Amino acid sequence: MDQLKILEEEAKEIVFRVSDNPQGRYKLRYEFYQKYGDRFIKGNEGLGNSELAFIDWEIKRGTLNPTNTQQPGSPWWREVNSHFLYLATLAQLIKESREEFQDLPIPVSFWLDYINTPNEYSWYRAHNSSIISGYQVADSLAYNETIYEQYFMNIVLYRLLYAQSMVEGVSFGILGKIFANPRGCAVSMITDIEAFYPSHYPLSKEDIKYVTHHAHNLIGVVEDVFDKLFIVPHLNELYTEAATWNNAPIVKKFIKKNKPIYPISQSELSTAHFNKNLTTKKIPIS
Repeated sequence: MDQLKILEEEAKEIVFRVSDNPQGRYKLRYEFYQKYGDRFIKGNEGLGNSELAFIDWEIKRGTLNPTNTQQPGSPWWREVNSHFLYLATLAQLIKESREEFQDLPIPVSFWLDYINTPNEYSWYRAHNSSIISGYQVADSLAYNETIYEQYFMNIVLYRLLYAQSMVEGVSFGILGKIFANPRGCAVSMITDIEAFYPSHYPLSKEDIKYVTHHAHNLIGVVEDVFDKLFIVPHLNELYTEAATWNNAPIVKKFIKKNKPIYPISQSELSTAHFNKNLTTKKIPIS
């Protein structure tokens, strides 16, 4: 067995050992950022703060729970997270082996770039290329989730890609230029897990009201304005740019006529699928 294959198997085993332990998943990433978190920028976990906050939210929501418990987790969220863990862990093992390999998976190469040169630019490319890859491998599992959960998957992705656009120095529309500073308030705003995302799984109709700004409170109003003015009108362009930044052409299949259409394995076959109505006008919830 060649050395790369050995490292791949080791990475798979590491991820498997924590697959039914949500806190173990978190610990794996926490320890990664203790080594490679660029701690001089944003606290002890450095550039991993937002990722760790997201995993913590997933744990509290229950999506990473084992699937055979009283409160079962989500096969889709678990698979996306496991694939993400595998890619980042493999990159770490390669780095620490001091070996060099050709033709690595794109996200693994991006993680190596981040480890060698930790900054917001390299982090977003490593992180988002891994998330996109996770969405791709878990596509068929998405259809086992509720219609509201599928809707939410698209929102999570396009907000993450928009945050990356600011770091990449790309702004969409005149208003977007105002918020184009990657260290400014806008990036923090759209990646604020507690403010924007519910703590329940699976999403209910009431939860989706909150996520899609039907909640009549200040956070809902701010989020509604941000999505409508800055993100949703430019989704085609955003996904096209993201495909280039992350060397992930598959992400362009997640959008059609400025509307997100993930999951994609059946969306072309079912015109009745919710994605037909996935716009700022919201999906029907009553």
